[in-house]
Amino acid sequence: MFSLININIRRKFLSRVPLWCALIILLCYFAQETFAVAHWSTKLDGRVRFYQTTELGVLVVGTEKSLYGVDSESGEVLWRRKNTRLDETDVAPVPGTDLLLLSYGGDKETRLEVADLVAGNTLWRSNKVRGSVMQMALEPDANMLAVVFARDARGRARENFKRRPTVHSFDLGAGRELWKYELESEVEMMPVVRGDGEDAEVSYTLDNYRPPVFLAGRLYLFYEGVTSLDARTGKELEREKFRVNEEGLALTEANPIADERYLYVSGRGRVRAISRASGEVVWEAKDLGLTPEMLLTRDRLYVRTGGQFTRLRDGETVERGTYGVSAIDVENGKVLWRYKGADKGITNIVLPDPASLVIADRDDLITIDAATGKRRAKTSHGIDRA
Repeated sequence: MFSLININIRRKFLSRVPLWCALIILLCYFAQETFAVAHWSTKLDGRVRFYQTTELGVLVVGTEKSLYGVDSESGEVLWRRKNTRLDETDVAPVPGTDLLLLSYGGDKETRLEVADLVAGNTLWRSNKVRGSVMQMALEPDANMLAVVFARDARGRARENFKRRPTVHSFDLGAGRELWKYELESEVEMMPVVRGDGEDAEVSYTLDNYRPPVFLAGRLYLFYEGVTSLDARTGKELEREKFRVNEEGLALTEANPIADERYLYVSGRGRVRAISRASGEVVWEAKDLGLTPEMLLTRDRLYVRTGGQFTRLRDGETVERGTYGVSAIDVENGKVLWRYKGADKGITNIVLPDPASLVIADRDDLITIDAATGKRRAKTSHGIDRA
């Protein structure tokens, strides 16, 4: 019997859990200890191969024979597609919508379907794509959907597994393809989960990269550095190539963030401000180290350096420094101060008020003056290997 404790788990960890015919949802309550209460149980037509949660509360569940939509509150089966055996990388909810992408067929002859997530019926189809759905970006104002595909994204779990992604842009309402863009070179991919043996075949994803972003009439890609495309035509506008996933580690770059003027991106030990109007780099802050997190305020950009990362070759978690926080002036990119006192690792940064930053390393919670970078307080948090 499969017990689901936390349904908001990343895809690569889900496949490690044995899944059976009955899917039981457990509600969790956390105090000093963890308690779980069975909420509902639904019997399906075979072994559960994967499931995905969605923003609308619909669980998308794949078995050996069918694909289901299940109400996560009641366990009611909302819809079922019989005689449908899909891999998890063939199923992708579109964030912010009630749509579900389904990729049928394989690498040579693929059919993309867009279905209603709640009702399960098909809204439109496209036969112009190849491969599995990897990532996507939505531009609701222009009714555009950009989807990243990769062909032949299965193989033995190993280091340096590479494929060349392709981006397709669609009119979200009609399903008409607007343009297609193929990356210049192959990029390294990440296995969903290690197989039972050395020769076991697994699916690969692009979860080791930040997903594309629509911004100010452009689509930004982050697979080979930073590339911007004209959102209407797919024409390449700007490109800066640099190594992503430094040292063979996933997500060593922060999620891009934006204000009214700039898009801020990190990579190769640097943070760059890119003009939303022109797409050109306005300033660059250098020699920061690995920069997996950024926090933007009105006049400053706070950057976490170092942390814990997933190693692509074996899925293990490793730590990399230098650990600390840097403050950058958003006007000119000048590094105002650097705090390097988190010498035992670092997890994340929080801005509880405009004057303070709080970070956690392996042993302590540290409060930093946001204006000067000086430590104000340090308190042991008592959590082992935080």
